[in-house]
Parts: sequence; C-alpha cells; structure tokens
Amino acid sequence: MTGVKRALLGALLGMVLLCSPGAKAESGGIPPLLLLSDSSSSYSTMQEALTQFYPGHFDTALVQDYTLPTAERLVIAVGARACRRVLESATALTRLLCIFLPSQTFIELTTGELAQQLLQRQRLGAVFLDQPLARQIRLALLLKPDARTLGTAIGTDNSTQADAFRDAAARFNLTPIVARLGPDDNPIQVLTPALERSDLFLPQPDRSVFNRASAKWILYISLRLGVPLIGFSQKYADAGAVAALHSTNEEIARQSSEIIARAERGEPLPPPAFPRYFSVTVNQTSARNLGLPPTDSSWLRLQLQKQEAP
Repeated sequence: MTGVKRALLGALLGMVLLCSPGAKAESGGIPPLLLLSDSSSSYSTMQEALTQFYPGHFDTALVQDYTLPTAERLVIAVGARACRRVLESATALTRLLCIFLPSQTFIELTTGELAQQLLQRQRLGAVFLDQPLARQIRLALLLKPDARTLGTAIGTDNSTQADAFRDAAARFNLTPIVARLGPDDNPIQVLTPALERSDLFLPQPDRSVFNRASAKWILYISLRLGVPLIGFSQKYADAGAVAALHSTNEEIARQSSEIIARAERGEPLPPPAFPRYFSVTVNQTSARNLGLPPTDSSWLRLQLQKQEAP
C-alpha cells in the first residue's frame, strides 16, 4: 500500500470514528448526563437498562449532586425528582429528556413559562411511565368486547384526568363511570357503586388515590363483584387484576436510547410521548374466575400493535 493510500485510509477511519455514537466523548466532547432521582434499585435498574441499549457513554450523578452544566449538554433525568431539579435551574440552553415518570407529573412540572418555551423549541422531551388511555381501552375491549360501561377511580382534585377519561371512553362508545376518591373518603363507600355500574374497571395512576390500602380495596371489590380490572403495573396483575398494561424498564430504556442517539446527532428532541414499547400481563386465574375466555398475553400485545399501526 502506498503512502498516499495509507493516509487516505487513515482519514476515512478517523471520519468513521468521529461519526460513531460514542465519538463525542472520545473526541473531547461532553457525553450526556444521566441524572438519577435517588440510588434505589428502581433507578439503578433503569440506569443498567439504558447502558445496555445506548451505545455511547453516560456521565452519571444523583439528583443531590446536580449542578448547572457550564457547557451545553443533554441531561437525561430519570424520575420526577431529577426532572424537577433540572427544571428548577433551567436556562434557555437546557436540553432535557425526562423519563420514568407519569405523564400527569410531567405536565405539573412544566407549567412554567421557561419549560413551555423549551418544549416549543424542542429542547425538552419526555418518555412517560404510564400508557395512553386509548391503548388501555383497546385492551379492555379485547378482553370483554361486549362492554358498555367503563369505570375508573380518580382523585377529587384531578378534573383534567377525569375529563380526559370521559372523552376517551366516549370515543370508543363506552359510558364512563368516574369514582372521585378523596384522601379522607371510605374506599368501600366510594368505589362499590362505581364498580357495580361498570362492565370493566380501568384505574388511572393518581397519587391522591393509589396508596397501598386503596389499591387493595379496588382489587377486592372488583373481584367480589365480578368486574374485570385492568391494572397499570405488573404488580396489579400479580395481585389479582385480570390483566395489566405496562412498560418494562428495558422497553422504556430502548425508546429513550433511540431519542438520545438522535439528539446526540444534533436532532431536536421529539414531543413528550407515551411508551412505544409495552407489555401485557394476564392473570389467568382471575380471568378464569371471572368467566373470561383464556387469552394469551403475546396475542393481546400483537393485536394492540396492529390497531396502533399507521
């Protein structure tokens, strides 16, 4: 090989390395900062999943150690506390992706003027933890196609979520039944009438409603009345819900890593989004006790994917 050819080959290899996902860190650039809300296992597991899917390098810090970056860099805030911390000190140059937090929490954190500006300029994005309502309702109808009424439980001060539930149910020609549960209410007295009127029950993730006690009562009453309940975490299905629609850490990490890789190439952050990748867990014992036909989790997920395909 001549000297000229060797020089050309070396230049080409250098260009390939500079264009690779991890090239910024290797060439002196600033890698993304992964900011964890705390050091508990749920956040460290998400960190491991992100590391598995993202081919580049992260710097990692806990929320209490966060300081405003001296140079522009992408921050991935894992959890609500981390997202709040970055937004509290955000500037017009902030680039922030919030993940692993409920959509309602993100909405509450981004009501300020600067946060809205960052959203408009595509410098602020999110991957939510909860599932879109339409997907939840489609799953409910796959389990019980003849359903006519759809119930839920929402906090007394959460009118926005209640309105969204009513609108979504109506789009699927279902009559919405909304139980408004306050912190001092008796769960049995509030939930029983709503469940009695519901063909299916679809509780929404609401901090003011779902503590351990109220979740236990919702499951107990639904099973006693024979009303199929669809939960928003695998723990719900394990505890007796007929099914659960949820995204695993790996599924959220996969979607987040795709966004991070594009952002590192200079692309703007996409609008905040619900999980693209998701799982369905079916409790076959509960389904059988409620008289529902045997249904495979993989089949349900495939049907939902087909319904959502463009």
